[in-house]
Amino acid sequence: MTHRMRRTIEYRLAACVAAACFAAVLGAQAPAAQTPAAQAPAAQTPAAQAPNWQTYTYSADGFSASFPSNPELQKKNIPTDAGTFELRSYIGEDGEVAVFVGVTDYGAQIQGKDPNTLLQGAKNGAMESASAHLLREKPITLGVYQGLEFEAESDAAHFYARIYLVGTSLYQTLVVSPLGTPYPDTVRFLDSFQLIARTAQ
Repeated sequence: MTHRMRRTIEYRLAACVAAACFAAVLGAQAPAAQTPAAQAPAAQTPAAQAPNWQTYTYSADGFSASFPSNPELQKKNIPTDAGTFELRSYIGEDGEVAVFVGVTDYGAQIQGKDPNTLLQGAKNGAMESASAHLLREKPITLGVYQGLEFEAESDAAHFYARIYLVGTSLYQTLVVSPLGTPYPDTVRFLDSFQLIARTAQ
């Protein structure tokens, strides 16, 4: 799996999770992600380097997590039937594996909504839109907040995700790896995610 393909899959799944979460509130269809071109040129695979795990703190988005490389911040607008919301993505890489934390704020639109409905809607919409099939899922918590852990696979990659609804914000933690190549530090990354006091941007 090339760097370009992995990054496209990662963004596609994350965007679908963010859009489908809100669609679950409205009873609307989450917008489909664009399918990458079938004949995209292969990217050169960089030489493998030993991961340099460090904890990074993002008070503006209210979390800290350990990454195997310096995370790259990307921002993407996610369209829904109730407007456009920003997905802020923090992405680190370890060889052919990408690790990801995404944050989307929905504001007052989802206050008082059932967290389980939102989380299930996010998972189901992501599976459909990313053409992936579910391997397993289980409810989880992070402190007092509800979450959902699930594993899935598409034709190109394996996904291991934990998503949490914290107030009106959706947090996604995600590991994307090539099929048949489990990432030994998956749990290390996912367990490192912690909520912290959020400061004004």
